[in-house]
Amino acid sequence: MASKGTMAALVIIIIVVAGAGAYVVMFNPFGTQTRVAVVFATGGLGDKSFNDGCKAGLDLAVTDFGIAYDYAEPTAITDYEVMLREFANSSIYTYDLIIAIGFDQEVGLQIVANESPTQKFAIIDMFIDPIVYPNVASLLFDEHEGSALVGAIAGLTTTTDKIGFIGGLDIPLINKFGAGYIFGAGYTNPQLNGTVNILANFTRAYTGSWTDTTSGQTLANGMYDAGADIVFAAAGRAGLGVFDSVKAKNVTSSVPLWCVGVDMPQMYVGTADPETPVAPTLCLTSMLKKVDVAVYTIIEDWVVDGTWNEGYDLLYAFNLANNGVGYEVNEDLLTLDPSIITAVEAFKALIIDGTITVPDAIYWT
Repeated sequence: MASKGTMAALVIIIIVVAGAGAYVVMFNPFGTQTRVAVVFATGGLGDKSFNDGCKAGLDLAVTDFGIAYDYAEPTAITDYEVMLREFANSSIYTYDLIIAIGFDQEVGLQIVANESPTQKFAIIDMFIDPIVYPNVASLLFDEHEGSALVGAIAGLTTTTDKIGFIGGLDIPLINKFGAGYIFGAGYTNPQLNGTVNILANFTRAYTGSWTDTTSGQTLANGMYDAGADIVFAAAGRAGLGVFDSVKAKNVTSSVPLWCVGVDMPQMYVGTADPETPVAPTLCLTSMLKKVDVAVYTIIEDWVVDGTWNEGYDLLYAFNLANNGVGYEVNEDLLTLDPSIITAVEAFKALIIDGTITVPDAIYWT
């Protein structure tokens, strides 16, 4: 096992295209090294949110611990099982850990985990029973808690009292984001509270894809045209279309229009030039789902430190209390009124101490 802080002097990178996906394998000619394999979600790298967040955690583990990692980018759900098996049965490396990124890798991972009972796996965003699969760790998030905070900011910022939410798929995981968002908005803005007001002043829609930015932009266009002035997207790469929409629509809007980012800090994406971001930004804040922290943590705990837990200790929960979710503040790009931050922090404290319970599913009809 490599010691913390150790890095290989030379790495040879080889990209292998297999079927519809790509594998990146990094050879270290100077001997064995603690090594992790990753199968990303179908949204692919470059989404500026979920997959990129996971990669940021991997890269930090490389810097801090001297590990190496190889990864595969699937383009379809059917790729998952094949890619996981390729890593588990690799004749080149024995991997200390294989990480599956995304809930929809559940079935493929279970099959491969059964085939390779001595191989350690982890999955983000899906519970896999550790009693049945003692070689699989589950990393889960309370997305609704973080979403409640960005909703609270939206409720205090909206001038039209109409807001929108765009999800990738109409599934429980994504609806946790939407439920928390509207709950938080209703907490700080009575005009968005109560079932009647929710139905009248809150719009939600789904891209049906994690990659279709055109759909994200089209849906956001419709919401802004209908009077919403803040749209929150939890749709992976497809959510980047909302940034295109808010920039275009603001040109002719009579009121300020905003979007809310997701997973990683995305306020910079709302600037005129995200490559060299300077104020102003049209991204009010971002719901931070710290998948980078999750990936880094499991590598540190179970690979670098060499401790593999058993039973339900294989379940990791990331929430407001342990700073696993949160919201973005970037005063270089946008200064929120201090009263908004004060109100949101007070709301956050009530959630953490259990005074307020944020719903984790759509709670109105």
